[in-house]
Amino acid sequence: MRRRGRLYPVIWKELRDMARDIKTIAAIAILPLIMMPFMGLTSIYVQTLQQGVAVVINEDPGKIVIGDHVFTTQQLVNEIENALKSKGFIVTTHNVSRFDIKVIIPKGFRANISSFTRLALIRIIKAVGSTKANAGESAVASVLGSFAHEVAVAKVDYLGRLARVKVSPSSVLDPIIYTTTLVGPSGAAVSVVESFRVMLGRILAFSLIFVTTPSIAYITDSVVGEKERKTFEALLATPVPRWSIVIGKALSASLIGLATGLADAIGLLLFFAIPSMTYGINLLKLLTPTLLAAHVSAVYLSVLASLALILPIVIRSGSYRVAQAFSLAIIGVASIVFFIALYANIGALTPSLRYLLYVIPYSHAVCMIKQAVLGEVWNTILHSLILVGEIAVLLAIAVKLFSEEKIIYSKT
Repeated sequence: MRRRGRLYPVIWKELRDMARDIKTIAAIAILPLIMMPFMGLTSIYVQTLQQGVAVVINEDPGKIVIGDHVFTTQQLVNEIENALKSKGFIVTTHNVSRFDIKVIIPKGFRANISSFTRLALIRIIKAVGSTKANAGESAVASVLGSFAHEVAVAKVDYLGRLARVKVSPSSVLDPIIYTTTLVGPSGAAVSVVESFRVMLGRILAFSLIFVTTPSIAYITDSVVGEKERKTFEALLATPVPRWSIVIGKALSASLIGLATGLADAIGLLLFFAIPSMTYGINLLKLLTPTLLAAHVSAVYLSVLASLALILPIVIRSGSYRVAQAFSLAIIGVASIVFFIALYANIGALTPSLRYLLYVIPYSHAVCMIKQAVLGEVWNTILHSLILVGEIAVLLAIAVKLFSEEKIIYSKT
């Protein structure tokens, strides 16, 4: 009870300081609320708004006859045009100079594709630097794959008739089939929705990158700024224990993380609500209460971890430049961890790399979210406890390194 009483005045003082700059605090808290829907907007909608120009040239119009099957190159052109239009392209059959992708059906295509000894060529030309060209090529490749399969079926059927042999084209062209079953950690089969939830976990883990910077900037100003304003000496002159100054500042600044976590959760709901309303697909069912709780907790603990990492440096140096340099280093380490989480499963890495990453608090925040996605509640709790333990160790180091002389006499 006495310890809590010693901590209370510092927290109260910090909250009063925060209240004087409520606009900045509000901006920090609202940032994730804006960023998450904005990420969804840029990744989903902006791409559909970007128009590209596609040119489709048919230099060999006419029929393709293979036994009883008849195709036309115009049929192929129409399918290519529809596929490109579905990707947001403006399609023209005129040979314009500026384009993102050009598809040419050259002369001799009909003769080659109906032949049993030659290959048919279609030329695809992409403009360098075009972000739409790859999407266009993928759409064209899909159409060409379907058309090639239809021609192959016609050829197998024709050869079977010539040989007077009953042939199943699919048994010749696709002699092997396979099935894929999704299973969870327990080995039980799961739905496709679960696989989308795992992808969501990667996005959520990466989104933690947005919450590390504001708290580090605030705590740096809280310590070094007080030195510059000559108010730290008055705080040190009070009978408040030195450990309560360190812990009080960390806990007070971590409230920004709590506000950020709640705002991030709301932004996450908006991230999925917007496409749900637009396309009529209920993506919100991917968000379970456990996942939302793990995400908010991971955000708060990530902020607290950032504070615990920077506090020993800020307290010991007291210099804005040194603090800013180490702040950038911490943000860089956090970014590395979050990028790794986007492309790899930390828990499945080689032991040497995995345990090295486990030393970094952010790794456990990532694992909290990914374990919550898989429904592994106990593993989620385990990683949260390890993260809390690492934060406690770092705060203990900060208390140990607390030096009144360094704070008072070092230059800002």
